[in-house]
Amino acid sequence: MFIGFTRVIVGLILYFDVISSTPLFKVNQIIQLVNNIPKHTWKAGINFHPSLLTNVSHLMGVVPWNKLSEKDILLTYDVSIDLESLPESYDITQTWSECKSVVSIRDQSNCGSCWALSTASAFSDRLCITSNMGVNKVLSGEYINSCCNGKCGNGCNGGHPEKAWKYIKKNGLCTGGEYGSNEGCQPYSIVPCPRNANSCSKENEDTPQCYKDQCTNNNYETPLVSDLYYAYKVYSVKPKPEIIMSEVFKNGPVVAAMKVYDDFLCYKGGIYQYTTGGLKGDHAVKIMGWGEDDGIDYWLCANTWGNSWGMGGMFKIRRGRNECGIENRITGGLPKV
Repeated sequence: MFIGFTRVIVGLILYFDVISSTPLFKVNQIIQLVNNIPKHTWKAGINFHPSLLTNVSHLMGVVPWNKLSEKDILLTYDVSIDLESLPESYDITQTWSECKSVVSIRDQSNCGSCWALSTASAFSDRLCITSNMGVNKVLSGEYINSCCNGKCGNGCNGGHPEKAWKYIKKNGLCTGGEYGSNEGCQPYSIVPCPRNANSCSKENEDTPQCYKDQCTNNNYETPLVSDLYYAYKVYSVKPKPEIIMSEVFKNGPVVAAMKVYDDFLCYKGGIYQYTTGGLKGDHAVKIMGWGEDDGIDYWLCANTWGNSWGMGGMFKIRRGRNECGIENRITGGLPKV
């Protein structure tokens, strides 16, 4: 019976792999397939208006690893590992809930800026944690996305988290909240796309203009030159779960680049593992902690698709088996305080 059931599931997956390349990705078929698998680890649902899914390149944004030159590869940093001190579960949104950036979810809208937003967000978290909330500010993904355009990648058309970290080390990073927040020096300037309607002005947004020497928020009184925060060390993290856990526990969230498939767009809760659909691209997220549910280890992560996606903008993904490559390309940095 088990063999027969497995063949049915495999057949459905192969069938959907064929139809998933058609317009709108057959969202209902994904939802039905995922939710009908007995005792599956996650549930699917509608996160986006189907018309927004005809081209999802704007929801990705990480340039693949093989496009990174050798000189831009970050050296690994060997954080000390004390497995006995690591808790079985850890959620930085609970332990550092008073840090503004830790509890905020970024929204890249129809711009492939996840590489910039996730890096800025992780650095914001680390700055708050390292300073014991002495510097409790949201830092600007807009500044990296716009002003590292050409050096880090192509702005809204994608970039490298590694180069974003290097940019913070060399040039610093100013403050800046979400669109419409009126927070910080350079808030995000791209209007969020309502996820339940096809109301984006463009299929893909143009990269905003770089303002390297001035704030774009006229109500912010601190000059940009006095509003910059720097990293003194940037690095990659070895792709071993216990090393990643130690890094997050000791220094704060890390940036992870993962592969995104059709079904991930429909994630609503539970522990994600790839189930069906084609590869859509590479995407940057923040690893915020870890845990275990029903014997399955997971990473707790923050996405950059707004708080109406997934679990309020968060998601869980299987830990320890490099699900969707999430453990392969981990980066971080240590802030100057």
